[in-house]
Amino acid sequence: MSDFTSGFWPIYISVLTLLSIIGTWVFLKMQTTRKLKPGEKAELMEHTWDGDLQDFNNPLPRWWLGLFYGTMVFALVYLVLWPGLGNYAGVLGWTSLGEYEAEVKAAEAKFQPVYAGFMQQDVATVAADPNARAIGKNLFLTYCSQCHGSNAEGSKGFPNLTDHDWLYGGEPETIVATITNGRNGMMPPMGA
Repeated sequence: MSDFTSGFWPIYISVLTLLSIIGTWVFLKMQTTRKLKPGEKAELMEHTWDGDLQDFNNPLPRWWLGLFYGTMVFALVYLVLWPGLGNYAGVLGWTSLGEYEAEVKAAEAKFQPVYAGFMQQDVATVAADPNARAIGKNLFLTYCSQCHGSNAEGSKGFPNLTDHDWLYGGEPETIVATITNGRNGMMPPMGA
C-alpha cells in the first residue's frame, strides 16, 4: 500500500533508483576501460600536495572494481527480492506489516499460557502472587518507567504511583481500566 497520493511518486522513485544504479555502472565502466599496455608507464597527474607529492593515473585495482560491481549486483538482487521500487512488492512478498503480525502471533503463543492463569484471578490475588509481581515489575520497567520513573515516583509531568494520591481513584478496577484503556492526555492504552 502506498502512502503517496498519486501514481507519480512510486514511478519517480523507481526510475530514479534504477537510473542511479545504471548511471553508476556506466560511469564506472567509462572510467575503467583504459588499461596500460605492457611497458607503458602511467601518466603523472598535474596536481601536487605539500609541494612534492604527486599521483599517477593508474587504473583501479581489480578487487576494488569487483567490490563496486558486487555492490551494484547486490542492489539489483535486493530490489528484485524485497519492496524497494515504488509499488512493486518484491518476489518474496515481504512487508513490514506481515513481519510485525508474525512477531505478535509468536509472542502471543509464547506468553498467552503464562498470562492465562492470571486472567482467571481477581486483581488482589494477582497482586499477592510473587511470580505475577516479578512479571509486573518487568512489564513496568519496559512500558511504564519512561514516564513514571524506574522507582514509580513519577517524572516531570507524570504522576507518582507510590503515594496514595490517585488522580482517577485507587480501586483495583480503576487501575485496570487506566492501564487497559489509557487516560486522556499522556497515558496511552496498554491493553488495546
